[in-house]
Amino acid sequence: MVKDFVRQLDSDAVQIQDSRLPPPVITYLGRGAGWRLEHPYSYQDGDHRLTVPGGFEFDLAPIPRWFWWAIAPFELSVAAPLLHDFIYQHGGRLPDGSVQPPRTYTRQEADRVFRDIMVHEGVPGWRRTIAYAAVRAFGWTGWRR
Repeated sequence: MVKDFVRQLDSDAVQIQDSRLPPPVITYLGRGAGWRLEHPYSYQDGDHRLTVPGGFEFDLAPIPRWFWWAIAPFELSVAAPLLHDFIYQHGGRLPDGSVQPPRTYTRQEADRVFRDIMVHEGVPGWRRTIAYAAVRAFGWTGWRR
């Protein structure tokens, strides 16, 4: 199952079943190296348009493998961790042109974007709740200041 998912993520658009969002095109960079977005990806967050540039590298959702019996990274969508990691890596102060109109995100707002995208991706409520609680509880470790 995991190997099939990884093969699907080799420079290909990843469509999440029941998603209402366009699929991002990502490539697996290898064990421990993470993932790379191959083309820019945009998401409308209320009045703001977030755009992650192609070439951005992220870790998908760093869920410990021993916990995958309950929830695996690829069961949370691809767009949610992509946008969440982008906002986190910039400490909410996104590069020029990445958010229109320009604004700064707080960590709490970044976590809300993560949860909202999972809703649009059709992630079941119990998985969203666990993932959101995890980023609220432990996300401070990845937030760039």
